Amino acid sequence: MSSLRLALLITALTAACAWLVQQVELVYAGPYLAGEPTSAAQVFAALPLAVLAAAGLARRWLPRSDRAVLYAALALGVSAVGSAFAHRFLPGLVTVFYGGFASPTGPYYRFLNLVPSWMVPGGPGSAPAVGAFEGGGAVPWGDWWLPLVAWTVLFALFFLTSMCLVWVFRERWMDTERLGFPLLEVPLGLLGDELLRRRSFWWGALVPVVLFGVNGLHHYFPAVAEIKASLDFAQFLLDDPWRAMAPFETPFVFEFSPLLIGVAFLAPVEVSFSTWFFFLVSRLQLLLTQLAGRMEYRGEFIPGHGSPWLDWPSHFPFCMAQARGGLLFLAGFSLWAARRSLRSMFSLRQPAVWGLLAGLAGMWLWVGLAGVPAAMGFLGLVLYLLLALAFVRLRIDGGLPVTQVYQIIGYLFFVALGTGPGLFADSTYVGLGFLAVMGFTAIGIWPAMQFEGLKLAEHCGVTPRRMIWGMALGLLVGLVAGYVFSLETMYHHGIFALQEQGGARSEARIGRYYGYLIRDAGTVRGDTDWVRLGFHLVGAGVTWALAAMRQHFLRWPLHPMGYIWGIGFGWMMWGAALTGWLCKWLTVRYGGAATYRRARPLFLGLIMGEIAMRVLWAVVALWHGQIGMGYRI
Repeated sequence: MSSLRLALLITALTAACAWLVQQVELVYAGPYLAGEPTSAAQVFAALPLAVLAAAGLARRWLPRSDRAVLYAALALGVSAVGSAFAHRFLPGLVTVFYGGFASPTGPYYRFLNLVPSWMVPGGPGSAPAVGAFEGGGAVPWGDWWLPLVAWTVLFALFFLTSMCLVWVFRERWMDTERLGFPLLEVPLGLLGDELLRRRSFWWGALVPVVLFGVNGLHHYFPAVAEIKASLDFAQFLLDDPWRAMAPFETPFVFEFSPLLIGVAFLAPVEVSFSTWFFFLVSRLQLLLTQLAGRMEYRGEFIPGHGSPWLDWPSHFPFCMAQARGGLLFLAGFSLWAARRSLRSMFSLRQPAVWGLLAGLAGMWLWVGLAGVPAAMGFLGLVLYLLLALAFVRLRIDGGLPVTQVYQIIGYLFFVALGTGPGLFADSTYVGLGFLAVMGFTAIGIWPAMQFEGLKLAEHCGVTPRRMIWGMALGLLVGLVAGYVFSLETMYHHGIFALQEQGGARSEARIGRYYGYLIRDAGTVRGDTDWVRLGFHLVGAGVTWALAAMRQHFLRWPLHPMGYIWGIGFGWMMWGAALTGWLCKWLTVRYGGAATYRRARPLFLGLIMGEIAMRVLWAVVALWHGQIGMGYRI
């Protein structure tokens, strides 16, 4: 009876969250409740933590083990209902079939006719695309059901593949290496009985309550003064060569984010220190690039390649290429470190290995049917899984706010082999273009959530089987509910209205990048980009050197994970990393471990206070009921 009750609870709460997210995020432009893949501050989706906190009031009827499964299921299910997934995936399937993209005389048309009918609803200028953008009608489910089923098969295969991969690495990473799982401190604190009784927790929560409370009031009542929580160095670096340190693509902004300060405090000191240190190193690289006159050099890679924030800045010194090289080395190094146990880990006697092989084979077949050649499809999936493993490591070991796998599957092929007419078949460009959904959404972070779910099960006395079934149910309900409520909202209001008046400005633009990637890769001739490939090697080399120094020098302060995040993604959180690192360093240096344990609830309060304010302003947006007028933290 307990399992049935829990399953019904997961189903009902996930579906309710799916409905709520459409109204708050898409229509009213309120705060993100279900995560958002391009912001490090969305490392914790608000709704699962809010439900977990509320479930503590019902601990008499809902034991700790059930609450742990409920949270893990919601974390996966809610990730599929909003801007982290559904709001980017669904518009992306119809964007290139509407308006100028679908013009018979345009550069896209020859590619659009090659898109398999089972992948998208309708064709160029079809009713499903027009209705989605212009609104005012019902969802044409007859056109949508087959693409939704087809893509759900891919997502289910990825869930199976990643779950089996996580299970294979479970013993090595959780029992042998004992990775820290710093971000689990938040749900574990809410699952315990002591956190909410600590006065320091409430003092910490007061900071974001005041900050976002005042700024939310300023949003609705401009007469209320706003509290500035950021400092943009671009306002001071106005002259050459200094302004090169603050380009638009990677902003040089010191931002006071209570949630990210709390995250940085939970992370290992070396990781948080290295994050802000190497971000400043990236500013020095940009300055030297300007002095050398190389700032405009963009290599041989195709322009407008459909990955604006996945490869920014897209010019010398190619910071994201350095980070990606470091990620590939990190994944390879993790495999090399486990080489002695790989034989037992990947034994064919384990059902998880057969599940991994079956899931990978199914994804390979799916990608092949989408138009990608067999060799490219297999290698692309392997590279994607390797990068996913590296991002998992960043999150569960380094405590870094990873919210997606920042990788387009076709990217490395285009960099290594070039682009242009005749190099690949047009159907290959089409398949790789639509598979960009794997990099533009939060799907790639599912393995990390699966790892966290298994660790949570270990802490709370839940069997792994029960936790896995709970997560699978949560994701399945999230996918279905996300499809239904997102499409109902899109066809009722129209993507145009949601973009211009509602909260879907970024979400409505995602599909364009699929089209740009297909057109530019298929029509613009580009050679092998040796410079970008070289910077991948530079990133791998620096990561290797930092890993070697950590092995040989006990107090070596620079961490390879901090280099990867700081050089490529540091602009997202370097100010918070600096603040959190300084607080933790002072706490441990002058107070020791006991003082750190006493201070930790304060920083957990910073995180939960911001989560609470997202929920509060979501309620206000619903109550206010005016399209696009919500306060987005």
